[in-house]
Amino acid sequence: MSRALLCILLFTGWSGWAAKPKGEKGPVLTATSESRLATNKFTLEIAATQPGVQLAWSTNGAPPVAPQSTNRLTLPVESTTVLRVQGFKGTEPAGPELVRTFIFPEQVFRQDGRGWPTTWGVNQGSNVLAYYRMAKPEHPADLVAGLRALPSLSIITSQSNLFDSVQGIYAHPQESGSSWERSSEVELLFPDQRKGFSIGCGLRIQGGWNRRPEESPKHALRLIFKKKYGAGKLKYPVFGETGPKEFDELILRAGCNNSWLHWSGEERRRGEYLRDQWMRESSQAMGHPAARGIFVHVYLNGLYWGIYNLTERPDAAFAAAHLGGDPSDYDSRNGEHILSGDKLAWEKMMTAINAGMHTPEQFAAIGAMVDLPAFADYMILNFYGANADWDRASNWYAARRRDVSGPFHFFVWDGERTLEQVADNTMAFDDDQSPPRLFHKLKESPEFRKLFAQRARLHLTGDGALTPKAAAARYRAWSEKLDNAILAEAARWGTYRFEVHQYKTGPYEPYTRDAHWRPEVQRLLNDYFPKRTDKLLEIFSAAGLYP
Repeated sequence: MSRALLCILLFTGWSGWAAKPKGEKGPVLTATSESRLATNKFTLEIAATQPGVQLAWSTNGAPPVAPQSTNRLTLPVESTTVLRVQGFKGTEPAGPELVRTFIFPEQVFRQDGRGWPTTWGVNQGSNVLAYYRMAKPEHPADLVAGLRALPSLSIITSQSNLFDSVQGIYAHPQESGSSWERSSEVELLFPDQRKGFSIGCGLRIQGGWNRRPEESPKHALRLIFKKKYGAGKLKYPVFGETGPKEFDELILRAGCNNSWLHWSGEERRRGEYLRDQWMRESSQAMGHPAARGIFVHVYLNGLYWGIYNLTERPDAAFAAAHLGGDPSDYDSRNGEHILSGDKLAWEKMMTAINAGMHTPEQFAAIGAMVDLPAFADYMILNFYGANADWDRASNWYAARRRDVSGPFHFFVWDGERTLEQVADNTMAFDDDQSPPRLFHKLKESPEFRKLFAQRARLHLTGDGALTPKAAAARYRAWSEKLDNAILAEAARWGTYRFEVHQYKTGPYEPYTRDAHWRPEVQRLLNDYFPKRTDKLLEIFSAAGLYP
Protein backbone atom coordinates (compact mmCIF):
# COMPACT_ATOMS: atom_id res chain seq x y z
CA MET A 1 0.00 0.00 0.00
CA SER A 2 1.37 3.45 -0.91
CA ARG A 3 2.13 6.06 1.77
CA ALA A 4 -0.40 8.46 0.21
CA LEU A 5 -3.15 5.85 0.31
CA LEU A 6 -2.27 4.96 3.89
CA CYS A 7 -2.59 8.63 4.89
CA ILE A 8 -6.01 8.83 3.27
CA LEU A 9 -7.17 5.74 5.14
CA LEU A 10 -5.83 6.93 8.47
CA PHE A 11 -7.65 10.21 7.99
CA THR A 12 -10.98 8.65 6.98
CA GLY A 13 -10.91 5.65 9.34
CA TRP A 14 -11.47 1.96 8.66
CA SER A 15 -14.68 0.13 9.35
CA GLY A 16 -14.81 -3.48 10.48
CA TRP A 17 -18.01 -5.33 11.39
CA ALA A 18 -20.93 -3.85 9.48
CA ALA A 19 -23.76 -4.96 7.24
CA LYS A 20 -23.46 -4.31 3.53
CA PRO A 21 -25.19 -1.00 2.78
CA LYS A 22 -28.11 -1.21 0.37
CA GLY A 23 -28.48 1.76 -1.90
CA GLU A 24 -30.50 2.94 -4.87
CA LYS A 25 -30.44 1.00 -8.11
CA GLY A 26 -28.19 2.11 -10.93
CA PRO A 27 -24.50 3.12 -10.92
CA VAL A 28 -23.67 6.47 -9.37
CA LEU A 29 -19.89 5.96 -9.31
CA THR A 30 -17.39 5.79 -12.13
CA ALA A 31 -13.79 4.56 -12.03
CA THR A 32 -10.89 5.04 -14.42
CA SER A 33 -9.85 1.37 -14.23
CA GLU A 34 -11.54 -1.99 -14.00
CA SER A 35 -10.22 -4.67 -11.65
CA ARG A 36 -7.14 -6.28 -13.16
CA LEU A 37 -3.72 -7.83 -12.79
CA ALA A 38 -1.37 -4.87 -12.88
CA THR A 39 2.30 -4.49 -13.72
CA ASN A 40 3.08 -0.82 -13.14
CA LYS A 41 1.79 1.60 -10.52
CA PHE A 42 -0.99 3.91 -11.62
CA THR A 43 -3.47 6.46 -10.30
CA LEU A 44 -7.10 5.47 -9.85
CA GLU A 45 -9.84 8.08 -9.92
CA ILE A 46 -13.38 7.45 -8.70
CA ALA A 47 -16.10 10.05 -9.02
CA ALA A 48 -19.80 10.41 -8.26
CA THR A 49 -22.00 11.00 -11.31
CA GLN A 50 -24.86 12.61 -9.39
CA PRO A 51 -24.86 15.88 -7.43
CA GLY A 52 -24.89 15.67 -3.67
CA VAL A 53 -23.25 12.22 -3.53
CA GLN A 54 -20.29 11.87 -1.17
CA LEU A 55 -17.93 8.93 -1.01
CA ALA A 56 -16.87 6.44 1.65
CA TRP A 57 -14.23 3.80 1.03
CA SER A 58 -12.04 1.12 2.59
CA THR A 59 -9.08 -1.03 1.56
CA ASN A 60 -9.21 -3.57 4.38
CA GLY A 61 -12.16 -5.56 3.04
CA ALA A 62 -14.78 -3.93 5.27
CA PRO A 63 -17.87 -2.28 3.77
CA PRO A 64 -17.46 1.51 3.74
CA VAL A 65 -19.93 3.28 6.03
CA ALA A 66 -18.49 6.74 6.88
CA PRO A 67 -18.95 9.24 4.00
CA GLN A 68 -16.35 11.97 3.62
CA SER A 69 -16.92 15.49 2.32
CA THR A 70 -15.83 14.66 -1.21
CA ASN A 71 -17.42 13.39 -4.41
CA ARG A 72 -14.11 12.36 -5.96
CA LEU A 73 -11.34 10.05 -4.88
CA THR A 74 -7.82 9.92 -6.31
CA LEU A 75 -5.69 7.00 -5.15
CA PRO A 76 -2.15 6.03 -6.15
CA VAL A 77 -2.12 2.23 -6.59
CA GLU A 78 1.37 0.81 -6.18
CA SER A 79 0.71 -2.64 -4.68
CA THR A 80 -2.02 -5.24 -4.48
CA THR A 81 -5.14 -3.39 -3.33
CA VAL A 82 -8.78 -4.29 -2.66
CA LEU A 83 -11.06 -1.28 -2.67
CA ARG A 84 -14.72 -0.84 -1.71
CA VAL A 85 -16.39 2.52 -2.41
CA GLN A 86 -19.95 3.52 -1.51
CA GLY A 87 -21.77 6.70 -2.49
CA PHE A 88 -23.97 8.40 0.09
CA LYS A 89 -26.61 11.12 -0.03
CA GLY A 90 -26.58 12.37 3.51
CA THR A 91 -26.53 9.23 5.63
CA GLU A 92 -28.28 7.00 3.06
CA PRO A 93 -26.41 4.81 0.55
CA ALA A 94 -26.77 6.01 -3.03
CA GLY A 95 -26.49 3.36 -5.69
CA PRO A 96 -24.57 0.08 -5.57
CA GLU A 97 -21.14 -0.30 -4.08
CA LEU A 98 -18.14 -0.10 -6.37
CA VAL A 99 -15.56 -2.87 -5.83
CA ARG A 100 -12.10 -3.06 -7.33
CA THR A 101 -9.23 -5.54 -7.04
CA PHE A 102 -5.75 -4.76 -8.32
CA ILE A 103 -3.20 -7.57 -8.08
CA PHE A 104 0.52 -7.09 -8.75
CA PRO A 105 1.79 -10.64 -9.46
CA GLU A 106 5.43 -9.56 -9.22
CA GLN A 107 4.86 -8.68 -5.56
CA VAL A 108 2.83 -11.71 -4.45
CA PHE A 109 5.73 -13.95 -3.41
CA ARG A 110 6.93 -11.23 -1.01
CA GLN A 111 3.74 -11.26 1.10
CA ASP A 112 4.17 -11.88 4.83
CA GLY A 113 0.75 -11.08 6.33
CA ARG A 114 2.06 -8.14 8.33
CA GLY A 115 -0.82 -6.53 10.21
CA TRP A 116 -3.05 -9.60 9.87
CA PRO A 117 -4.14 -11.73 12.88
CA THR A 118 -1.43 -13.99 14.30
CA THR A 119 -3.88 -16.76 15.20
CA TRP A 120 -6.91 -18.37 13.54
CA GLY A 121 -8.99 -19.31 16.55
CA VAL A 122 -8.50 -22.16 19.02
CA ASN A 123 -8.43 -25.89 18.33
CA GLN A 124 -8.19 -28.62 20.98
CA GLY A 125 -7.28 -26.02 23.58
CA SER A 126 -4.42 -24.40 21.65
CA ASN A 127 -4.21 -21.36 19.42
CA VAL A 128 -4.14 -22.10 15.70
CA LEU A 129 -1.13 -20.22 14.38
CA ALA A 130 -1.81 -18.11 11.32
CA TYR A 131 0.31 -18.68 8.24
CA TYR A 132 0.59 -16.15 5.43
CA ARG A 133 4.09 -15.98 4.06
CA MET A 134 5.35 -17.33 0.76
CA ALA A 135 8.45 -19.49 0.66
CA LYS A 136 11.26 -18.50 -1.66
CA PRO A 137 10.09 -19.72 -5.07
CA GLU A 138 12.06 -22.19 -7.17
CA HIS A 139 11.73 -20.06 -10.28
CA PRO A 140 10.54 -16.48 -9.56
CA ALA A 141 9.91 -15.59 -13.20
CA ASP A 142 7.94 -18.78 -13.78
CA LEU A 143 5.95 -18.13 -10.59
CA VAL A 144 4.92 -14.70 -11.86
CA ALA A 145 3.99 -16.25 -15.19
CA GLY A 146 2.04 -18.89 -13.27
CA LEU A 147 0.03 -16.24 -11.44
CA ARG A 148 -1.03 -15.02 -14.88
CA ALA A 149 -1.68 -18.51 -16.22
CA LEU A 150 -5.02 -18.96 -14.41
CA PRO A 151 -7.93 -16.66 -13.60
CA SER A 152 -7.76 -14.95 -10.20
CA LEU A 153 -10.67 -14.97 -7.76
CA SER A 154 -10.64 -12.10 -5.28
CA ILE A 155 -12.76 -12.50 -2.13
CA ILE A 156 -13.27 -9.29 -0.18
CA THR A 157 -14.85 -9.24 3.27
CA SER A 158 -14.36 -7.76 6.74
CA GLN A 159 -11.35 -9.28 8.48
CA SER A 160 -13.65 -9.95 11.43
CA ASN A 161 -15.82 -12.12 9.17
CA LEU A 162 -12.79 -14.35 8.74
CA PHE A 163 -10.77 -14.22 11.93
CA ASP A 164 -12.83 -12.71 14.77
CA SER A 165 -12.67 -14.98 17.84
CA VAL A 166 -16.48 -15.05 18.07
CA GLN A 167 -17.79 -14.50 14.53
CA GLY A 168 -14.92 -15.42 12.20
CA ILE A 169 -15.56 -18.39 9.95
CA TYR A 170 -11.84 -19.11 9.48
CA ALA A 171 -11.43 -19.03 13.27
CA HIS A 172 -14.34 -21.54 13.55
CA PRO A 173 -13.90 -23.70 10.44
CA GLN A 174 -15.80 -26.71 11.81
CA GLU A 175 -19.00 -24.69 12.19
CA SER A 176 -21.51 -24.92 9.36
CA GLY A 177 -24.92 -23.73 8.22
CA SER A 178 -26.41 -20.35 7.39
CA SER A 179 -25.46 -18.87 10.76
CA TRP A 180 -21.81 -19.29 9.69
CA GLU A 181 -22.22 -17.49 6.37
CA ARG A 182 -20.67 -14.05 5.99
CA SER A 183 -21.35 -11.20 3.58
CA SER A 184 -18.59 -10.80 0.99
CA GLU A 185 -17.76 -9.46 -2.44
CA VAL A 186 -16.16 -11.69 -5.05
CA GLU A 187 -14.50 -10.83 -8.35
CA LEU A 188 -13.18 -13.04 -11.15
CA LEU A 189 -10.21 -11.53 -12.99
CA PHE A 190 -8.71 -12.91 -16.18
CA PRO A 191 -5.03 -12.41 -17.04
CA ASP A 192 -5.96 -11.26 -20.56
CA GLN A 193 -8.31 -8.62 -19.05
CA ARG A 194 -11.47 -10.04 -20.62
CA LYS A 195 -14.59 -9.31 -18.63
CA GLY A 196 -15.05 -11.37 -15.47
CA PHE A 197 -17.67 -10.81 -12.80
CA SER A 198 -18.06 -8.83 -9.59
CA ILE A 199 -20.92 -9.74 -7.26
CA GLY A 200 -21.97 -9.81 -3.62
CA CYS A 201 -22.27 -13.25 -2.04
CA GLY A 202 -22.32 -15.23 1.17
CA LEU A 203 -19.08 -16.96 2.15
CA ARG A 204 -18.86 -20.22 4.11
CA ILE A 205 -16.24 -22.79 4.98
CA GLN A 206 -16.92 -25.91 2.87
CA GLY A 207 -16.24 -29.61 3.15
CA GLY A 208 -15.61 -32.25 5.77
CA TRP A 209 -12.23 -33.48 6.91
CA ASN A 210 -10.16 -30.48 5.88
CA ARG A 211 -12.27 -28.18 8.07
CA ARG A 212 -10.19 -29.42 10.98
CA PRO A 213 -7.27 -27.03 11.54
CA GLU A 214 -4.83 -29.84 12.29
CA GLU A 215 -5.73 -31.54 9.01
CA SER A 216 -5.38 -28.48 6.80
CA PRO A 217 -4.88 -24.74 7.28
CA LYS A 218 -6.15 -24.19 3.71
CA HIS A 219 -9.92 -24.61 3.97
CA ALA A 220 -12.35 -25.13 1.12
CA LEU A 221 -14.90 -22.33 0.63
CA ARG A 222 -18.43 -21.97 -0.67
CA LEU A 223 -19.87 -18.94 -2.48
CA ILE A 224 -23.64 -18.52 -2.05
CA PHE A 225 -25.53 -16.01 -4.17
CA LYS A 226 -28.62 -14.50 -2.52
CA LYS A 227 -30.59 -11.28 -2.97
CA LYS A 228 -29.62 -10.14 0.52
CA TYR A 229 -26.04 -9.82 -0.79
CA GLY A 230 -26.75 -8.41 -4.25
CA ALA A 231 -28.00 -9.85 -7.52
CA GLY A 232 -29.33 -13.10 -6.04
CA LYS A 233 -27.88 -15.30 -8.80
CA LEU A 234 -24.55 -15.30 -10.54
CA LYS A 235 -25.28 -14.95 -14.25
CA TYR A 236 -21.99 -15.56 -15.97
CA PRO A 237 -20.54 -18.40 -18.12
CA VAL A 238 -18.01 -19.45 -15.49
CA PHE A 239 -17.38 -22.79 -17.19
CA GLY A 240 -17.79 -21.75 -20.80
CA GLU A 241 -20.62 -21.11 -23.20
CA THR A 242 -22.00 -24.66 -23.14
CA GLY A 243 -24.15 -25.73 -20.22
CA PRO A 244 -25.86 -23.68 -17.49
CA LYS A 245 -24.70 -20.10 -17.01
CA GLU A 246 -26.64 -19.18 -13.85
CA PHE A 247 -25.59 -20.30 -10.37
CA ASP A 248 -26.94 -20.19 -6.84
CA GLU A 249 -23.72 -21.60 -5.36
CA LEU A 250 -20.15 -22.37 -6.32
CA ILE A 251 -17.55 -24.34 -4.42
CA LEU A 252 -13.84 -23.61 -4.09
CA ARG A 253 -12.21 -26.99 -3.53
CA ALA A 254 -8.92 -26.62 -1.66
CA GLY A 255 -7.52 -30.14 -2.01
CA CYS A 256 -7.18 -32.56 0.90
CA ASN A 257 -6.31 -36.15 0.03
CA ASN A 258 -3.23 -36.52 -2.15
CA SER A 259 -2.23 -32.93 -1.44
CA TRP A 260 0.85 -31.30 0.09
CA LEU A 261 -1.05 -30.59 3.32
CA HIS A 262 -2.31 -34.11 4.01
CA TRP A 263 -1.25 -35.89 7.22
CA SER A 264 0.18 -38.84 5.28
CA GLY A 265 3.68 -38.50 3.89
CA GLU A 266 2.75 -40.99 1.16
CA GLU A 267 -0.22 -38.90 0.05
CA ARG A 268 1.81 -35.69 0.16
CA ARG A 269 4.25 -37.28 -2.26
CA ARG A 270 1.33 -37.89 -4.65
CA GLY A 271 0.04 -34.32 -4.42
CA GLU A 272 -0.84 -32.88 -7.84
CA TYR A 273 -4.40 -31.48 -7.31
CA LEU A 274 -5.85 -32.71 -10.62
CA ARG A 275 -7.51 -36.02 -9.76
CA ASP A 276 -10.98 -34.83 -8.82
CA GLN A 277 -11.22 -32.49 -11.81
CA TRP A 278 -10.16 -35.39 -14.04
CA MET A 279 -12.79 -37.70 -12.54
CA ARG A 280 -15.60 -35.21 -13.10
CA GLU A 281 -14.51 -34.40 -16.65
CA SER A 282 -14.27 -38.12 -17.37
CA SER A 283 -17.87 -38.57 -16.26
CA GLN A 284 -18.83 -35.83 -18.72
CA ALA A 285 -16.83 -37.56 -21.44
CA MET A 286 -18.83 -40.72 -20.72
CA GLY A 287 -22.01 -38.78 -21.47
CA HIS A 288 -23.31 -37.73 -18.05
CA PRO A 289 -23.81 -34.51 -16.08
CA ALA A 290 -20.92 -33.75 -13.75
CA ALA A 291 -19.87 -30.70 -11.78
CA ARG A 292 -17.82 -28.57 -14.16
CA GLY A 293 -14.71 -26.90 -12.83
CA ILE A 294 -11.81 -24.59 -13.52
CA PHE A 295 -8.68 -23.77 -11.53
CA VAL A 296 -8.20 -20.29 -10.08
CA HIS A 297 -5.77 -18.40 -7.87
CA VAL A 298 -7.65 -17.25 -4.77
CA TYR A 299 -6.92 -14.03 -2.87
CA LEU A 300 -8.50 -13.17 0.49
CA ASN A 301 -8.56 -9.39 0.92
CA GLY A 302 -5.63 -9.19 -1.46
CA LEU A 303 -3.50 -11.87 0.21
CA TYR A 304 -2.65 -14.91 -1.92
CA TRP A 305 -4.31 -18.07 -0.58
CA GLY A 306 -3.43 -20.71 -3.16
CA ILE A 307 -4.81 -22.63 -6.12
CA TYR A 308 -8.44 -23.72 -5.79
CA ASN A 309 -10.71 -25.79 -8.03
CA LEU A 310 -13.81 -23.64 -8.65
CA THR A 311 -16.74 -25.99 -9.32
CA GLU A 312 -20.46 -26.40 -9.49
CA ARG A 313 -22.17 -28.05 -6.54
CA PRO A 314 -24.15 -31.11 -7.75
CA ASP A 315 -27.25 -30.44 -5.66
CA ALA A 316 -30.93 -30.03 -6.63
CA ALA A 317 -30.28 -26.79 -8.51
CA PHE A 318 -27.52 -28.53 -10.48
CA ALA A 319 -29.79 -31.50 -11.23
CA ALA A 320 -32.59 -29.22 -12.42
CA ALA A 321 -30.21 -27.23 -14.62
CA HIS A 322 -28.85 -30.38 -16.25
CA LEU A 323 -31.84 -32.74 -16.17
CA GLY A 324 -34.83 -30.38 -16.32
CA GLY A 325 -37.53 -29.17 -13.98
CA ASP A 326 -37.12 -26.95 -10.93
CA PRO A 327 -34.88 -27.52 -7.90
CA SER A 328 -37.98 -28.01 -5.77
CA ASP A 329 -38.85 -31.05 -7.91
CA TYR A 330 -35.83 -33.02 -6.68
CA ASP A 331 -34.73 -35.27 -3.89
CA SER A 332 -31.00 -34.67 -3.59
CA ARG A 333 -28.36 -35.89 -1.18
CA ASN A 334 -24.68 -35.53 -0.44
CA GLY A 335 -23.83 -38.97 0.89
CA GLU A 336 -26.01 -39.54 3.92
CA HIS A 337 -27.01 -35.88 4.14
CA ILE A 338 -30.36 -34.98 2.60
CA LEU A 339 -30.05 -31.64 0.82
CA SER A 340 -33.61 -31.35 -0.47
CA GLY A 341 -36.77 -33.43 -0.63
CA ASP A 342 -36.96 -36.47 1.62
CA LYS A 343 -35.57 -39.99 2.06
CA LEU A 344 -38.65 -42.03 1.16
CA ALA A 345 -37.63 -42.97 -2.38
CA TRP A 346 -34.07 -43.65 -1.26
CA GLU A 347 -35.18 -46.00 1.51
CA LYS A 348 -37.58 -47.77 -0.87
CA MET A 349 -34.74 -48.31 -3.32
CA MET A 350 -32.28 -49.56 -0.70
CA THR A 351 -34.86 -51.91 0.79
CA ALA A 352 -35.51 -53.36 -2.67
CA ILE A 353 -31.83 -53.71 -3.51
CA ASN A 354 -30.96 -55.33 -0.20
CA ALA A 355 -33.68 -57.93 -0.82
CA GLY A 356 -31.51 -59.25 -3.66
CA MET A 357 -31.46 -59.31 -7.45
CA HIS A 358 -32.50 -62.91 -8.02
CA THR A 359 -35.31 -62.49 -10.55
CA PRO A 360 -35.94 -60.42 -13.68
CA GLU A 361 -38.82 -58.76 -11.83
CA GLN A 362 -36.52 -57.55 -9.07
CA PHE A 363 -34.09 -56.19 -11.65
CA ALA A 364 -36.89 -54.42 -13.54
CA ALA A 365 -38.12 -52.83 -10.30
CA ILE A 366 -34.69 -51.40 -9.56
CA GLY A 367 -34.44 -50.22 -13.16
CA ALA A 368 -37.35 -47.91 -12.46
CA MET A 369 -35.57 -46.46 -9.42
CA VAL A 370 -32.00 -46.07 -10.76
CA ASP A 371 -30.74 -45.00 -14.18
CA LEU A 372 -28.88 -48.27 -14.63
CA PRO A 373 -26.75 -47.50 -17.73
CA ALA A 374 -25.60 -44.25 -16.09
CA PHE A 375 -24.98 -46.05 -12.79
CA ALA A 376 -22.89 -48.72 -14.53
CA ASP A 377 -20.79 -45.95 -16.10
CA TYR A 378 -20.48 -44.24 -12.72
CA MET A 379 -19.11 -47.42 -11.14
CA ILE A 380 -16.81 -48.17 -14.06
CA LEU A 381 -15.22 -44.73 -13.69
CA ASN A 382 -14.78 -45.13 -9.94
CA PHE A 383 -13.25 -48.56 -10.46
CA TYR A 384 -10.95 -47.13 -13.15
CA GLY A 385 -9.70 -44.61 -10.62
CA ALA A 386 -9.79 -47.26 -7.86
CA ASN A 387 -11.65 -44.86 -5.59
CA ALA A 388 -10.39 -45.48 -2.05
CA ASP A 389 -12.42 -42.89 -0.18
CA TRP A 390 -16.19 -43.25 -0.30
CA ASP A 391 -18.86 -44.85 1.83
CA ARG A 392 -22.44 -44.24 2.92
CA ALA A 393 -21.49 -40.95 4.56
CA SER A 394 -19.72 -38.90 1.92
CA ASN A 395 -17.92 -38.27 -1.37
CA TRP A 396 -20.86 -38.76 -3.73
CA TYR A 397 -24.03 -36.92 -4.68
CA ALA A 398 -27.34 -38.31 -5.96
CA ALA A 399 -30.63 -36.81 -7.10
CA ARG A 400 -33.99 -37.90 -8.51
CA ARG A 401 -36.88 -35.94 -9.95
CA ARG A 402 -39.93 -36.53 -7.76
CA ASP A 403 -42.60 -34.92 -9.90
CA VAL A 404 -42.17 -37.49 -12.67
CA SER A 405 -41.10 -40.43 -10.45
CA GLY A 406 -37.66 -40.25 -11.98
CA PRO A 407 -34.75 -42.59 -11.24
CA PHE A 408 -31.75 -41.69 -9.12
CA HIS A 409 -28.71 -40.24 -10.87
CA PHE A 410 -25.29 -40.34 -9.20
CA PHE A 411 -22.75 -37.55 -9.59
CA VAL A 412 -18.99 -37.93 -9.18
CA TRP A 413 -17.60 -35.94 -6.27
CA ASP A 414 -14.36 -35.76 -4.28
CA GLY A 415 -12.37 -38.22 -6.33
CA GLU A 416 -9.02 -37.29 -4.77
CA ARG A 417 -8.18 -40.85 -3.65
CA THR A 418 -7.98 -42.14 -7.21
CA LEU A 419 -5.31 -42.76 -9.86
CA GLU A 420 -2.81 -44.10 -7.35
CA GLN A 421 -1.38 -47.49 -8.43
CA VAL A 422 -1.97 -49.24 -11.75
CA ALA A 423 -2.91 -52.58 -10.16
CA ASP A 424 -5.26 -51.17 -7.48
CA ASN A 425 -8.59 -52.97 -7.15
CA THR A 426 -11.20 -51.44 -4.84
CA MET A 427 -14.18 -53.40 -6.15
CA ALA A 428 -14.53 -55.46 -2.97
CA PHE A 429 -15.46 -52.48 -0.81
CA ASP A 430 -19.09 -52.54 0.34
CA ASP A 431 -21.16 -50.33 2.64
CA ASP A 432 -24.92 -50.25 3.08
CA GLN A 433 -26.72 -47.10 1.90
CA SER A 434 -23.97 -46.34 -0.60
CA PRO A 435 -23.23 -46.70 -4.33
CA PRO A 436 -20.93 -49.71 -3.67
CA ARG A 437 -23.85 -51.53 -2.01
CA LEU A 438 -26.05 -50.90 -5.03
CA PHE A 439 -23.31 -52.31 -7.25
CA HIS A 440 -22.73 -55.46 -5.21
CA LYS A 441 -26.41 -56.32 -5.12
CA LEU A 442 -26.98 -55.46 -8.77
CA LYS A 443 -24.18 -57.74 -9.95
CA GLU A 444 -26.22 -60.65 -8.62
CA SER A 445 -28.39 -60.08 -11.70
CA PRO A 446 -27.29 -61.57 -15.04
CA GLU A 447 -29.11 -58.70 -16.76
CA PHE A 448 -26.94 -56.17 -14.94
CA ARG A 449 -23.74 -58.08 -15.59
CA LYS A 450 -24.58 -58.04 -19.29
CA LEU A 451 -25.31 -54.31 -19.15
CA PHE A 452 -22.11 -53.66 -17.22
CA ALA A 453 -20.04 -55.55 -19.81
CA GLN A 454 -21.64 -53.54 -22.62
CA ARG A 455 -20.86 -50.24 -20.90
CA ALA A 456 -17.30 -51.36 -20.10
CA ARG A 457 -16.74 -52.21 -23.76
CA LEU A 458 -18.11 -48.81 -24.78
CA HIS A 459 -15.76 -46.83 -22.55
CA LEU A 460 -12.67 -49.06 -22.31
CA THR A 461 -12.17 -50.11 -25.91
CA GLY A 462 -11.95 -48.45 -29.33
CA ASP A 463 -11.98 -44.68 -28.84
CA GLY A 464 -13.87 -44.82 -25.55
CA ALA A 465 -13.55 -42.18 -22.84
CA LEU A 466 -11.36 -44.41 -20.61
CA THR A 467 -8.98 -45.71 -23.23
CA PRO A 468 -5.32 -44.77 -22.66
CA LYS A 469 -5.14 -41.97 -25.21
CA ALA A 470 -8.41 -40.27 -24.25
CA ALA A 471 -7.86 -40.59 -20.49
CA ALA A 472 -4.35 -39.18 -20.70
CA ALA A 473 -5.35 -36.32 -22.99
CA ARG A 474 -7.85 -34.95 -20.45
CA TYR A 475 -5.25 -35.11 -17.72
CA ARG A 476 -2.42 -33.65 -19.80
CA ALA A 477 -4.50 -30.62 -20.79
CA TRP A 478 -4.90 -29.54 -17.13
CA SER A 479 -1.36 -30.44 -16.14
CA GLU A 480 -0.03 -28.13 -18.84
CA LYS A 481 -2.21 -25.28 -17.57
CA LEU A 482 -0.96 -25.77 -14.00
CA ASP A 483 2.71 -26.34 -14.77
CA ASN A 484 3.77 -22.79 -13.85
CA ALA A 485 0.75 -21.96 -11.69
CA ILE A 486 1.59 -24.76 -9.25
CA LEU A 487 4.74 -22.84 -8.28
CA ALA A 488 2.52 -20.35 -6.45
CA GLU A 489 0.79 -23.17 -4.53
CA ALA A 490 4.20 -24.61 -3.64
CA ALA A 491 5.42 -21.24 -2.37
CA ARG A 492 2.23 -20.69 -0.35
CA TRP A 493 1.70 -24.13 1.22
CA GLY A 494 4.52 -26.43 0.10
CA THR A 495 6.69 -25.84 3.19
CA TYR A 496 3.89 -25.88 5.79
CA ARG A 497 4.34 -29.52 6.87
CA PHE A 498 8.11 -29.05 6.84
CA GLU A 499 8.47 -25.75 8.72
CA VAL A 500 5.25 -25.19 10.67
CA HIS A 501 3.30 -28.32 11.61
CA GLN A 502 4.78 -31.79 11.25
CA TYR A 503 1.59 -33.78 11.63
CA LYS A 504 1.23 -37.59 11.91
CA THR A 505 3.60 -39.20 9.36
CA GLY A 506 6.76 -38.18 7.50
CA PRO A 507 8.82 -37.64 5.57
CA TYR A 508 8.51 -33.90 6.19
CA GLU A 509 10.02 -31.97 3.31
CA PRO A 510 9.39 -28.84 1.23
CA TYR A 511 7.11 -29.80 -1.65
CA THR A 512 8.01 -28.30 -5.00
CA ARG A 513 7.04 -28.45 -8.62
CA ASP A 514 10.31 -29.90 -9.88
CA ALA A 515 10.92 -32.49 -7.16
CA HIS A 516 7.34 -33.61 -6.50
CA TRP A 517 4.59 -32.29 -8.76
CA ARG A 518 6.15 -32.90 -12.16
CA PRO A 519 7.36 -36.43 -11.30
CA GLU A 520 3.87 -37.41 -10.13
CA VAL A 521 2.26 -35.96 -13.24
CA GLN A 522 4.71 -37.83 -15.44
CA ARG A 523 4.16 -41.07 -13.50
CA LEU A 524 0.46 -40.87 -14.26
CA LEU A 525 0.96 -39.95 -17.90
CA ASN A 526 3.69 -42.52 -18.55
CA ASP A 527 2.55 -45.41 -16.37
CA TYR A 528 -0.98 -45.21 -15.00
CA PHE A 529 -2.96 -44.11 -18.06
CA PRO A 530 -1.14 -46.33 -20.59
CA LYS A 531 -1.63 -49.46 -18.45
CA ARG A 532 -4.78 -48.95 -16.40
CA THR A 533 -7.38 -49.73 -19.08
CA ASP A 534 -6.10 -53.24 -19.77
CA LYS A 535 -5.60 -53.88 -16.06
CA LEU A 536 -9.19 -52.87 -15.32
CA LEU A 537 -10.52 -55.17 -18.04
CA GLU A 538 -8.59 -58.00 -16.38
CA ILE A 539 -10.17 -57.11 -13.03
CA PHE A 540 -13.66 -57.04 -14.54
CA SER A 541 -13.08 -60.34 -16.34
CA ALA A 542 -11.91 -62.03 -13.13
CA ALA A 543 -15.08 -60.79 -11.42
CA GLY A 544 -17.34 -62.19 -14.14
CA LEU A 545 -18.27 -58.73 -15.37
CA TYR A 546 -16.51 -58.78 -18.75
CA PRO A 547 -16.16 -61.64 -21.23
